[in-house]
Amino acid sequence: MHDRFGKAIIIGDACVDVTVPLTAILADTDRPPEDSALMPGLGGGGTSANTAAALAKLGVGTSFMGTLGADFGGRYIRKEFEELGIDTSMTLTDDTSNTVYVFAFIDKSGERKLWAFPRTEMSYINYDLSRIDMELIRTASWVHASGMTIMFDGSLRRDLPLIFRTAHEAGVPTSFDLNTRVQDPAELDEGIRSSILETIPYVSYLLGSARDEFYSFCPKDDWRDSVRSFAAPGRTVIARLGGEGSLMIEDGRETEEPALRIPVVNTTGAGDAFNAGFIAGKLRGLRTDQAVVMAHAVAGYKISRGGARQTPDMEELRGFAREQGLTELLSAGIQAI
Repeated sequence: MHDRFGKAIIIGDACVDVTVPLTAILADTDRPPEDSALMPGLGGGGTSANTAAALAKLGVGTSFMGTLGADFGGRYIRKEFEELGIDTSMTLTDDTSNTVYVFAFIDKSGERKLWAFPRTEMSYINYDLSRIDMELIRTASWVHASGMTIMFDGSLRRDLPLIFRTAHEAGVPTSFDLNTRVQDPAELDEGIRSSILETIPYVSYLLGSARDEFYSFCPKDDWRDSVRSFAAPGRTVIARLGGEGSLMIEDGRETEEPALRIPVVNTTGAGDAFNAGFIAGKLRGLRTDQAVVMAHAVAGYKISRGGARQTPDMEELRGFAREQGLTELLSAGIQAI
């Protein structure tokens, strides 16, 4: 199943998510908490790695192009990738840098505070292109990356435009999620802006958060005008609106897709799941508007479950689509796959 679509190459960040429950420590009692109550939860994380994991679960042959540290976190991520069937031949190890851990501290009310550590010598911000054959890029079935990949200065920030240009010139479809999580244009680092603007000409499908990320690159009074400024011949723009759905602009046509009405359990990684659903839909031959519906279904499944990696396989997605009455998506092809 994993070889059916060739290899989609996902570029960028991979980290270990560490959930730290503080309930036992903050409890109003003199009794010391049990060790089990202090046990942190580990899971795979990182915007690009989340998309890669979700794609693999959907049966898409996936290769991860990124750098891990030669540490526990790097071994943890590599093992998880291999268990998911993700090709790690383009996943490099650097013994001079550190795999990043994202700590989620959960208080008594269920609110969480995120903290990434370490913030120096991070492995994922660099990638030694001389160690791979660029023909792998030219012969991929898809190339995707996330803006989180270049939020810190490193070689990947400088080389991302070259990677996308190589794919684009070879006719490989590409997608990029702005994913800077910056709303104020004044707060957008010039290095990030430059790298992304150099990459966008080679992007087939540009995704991002409608009201902040698109705005931060092109501030307009109406956020829709910010999104419209990125649409161009050969480039489709998809702006996510969270619980309000999404806006797609393709070939001068604007299409809005409502979000699914489902109970929200956890939104962590929803955008990454959306990206995976969209890419999988396109690789399965769906029209772009149908692939957007599939993206909403994969993201909807995820947010109705748990953490960032709680995404569906194809059987689970079909069941979820039936529950949600997504008859057009089922008739478009995912029923039979």
